[in-house]
Amino acid sequence: MSDAAQAFARALDEERTAALRADFETLLRVQEDKRALLPLLKATAEEAVVHDLSERARKNILLLRQLLGCVQGALGINAEPTYTASGSAYWAGFTSDLRV
Repeated sequence: MSDAAQAFARALDEERTAALRADFETLLRVQEDKRALLPLLKATAEEAVVHDLSERARKNILLLRQLLGCVQGALGINAEPTYTASGSAYWAGFTSDLRV
């Protein structure tokens, strides 16, 4: 595994841990780290390694979506979009008295 692939794997592990702990500062930093590593990863990684890392990233995305749903629920934010007559989606915002 290339250095870039190893670094990306570590970033995915850190992202998962941060999501499980709801550590938003670390999540933001890891996103920047992953963006910086992506060009190196694309240039040096083997297809099988990229496939494995992609699968791990998809699992993290599911976890992050669950975290987002929890945060939205705690804040009383409507997690579903509202649609206009033309079919465009927009986020209606708050659905309770927990307005900030």
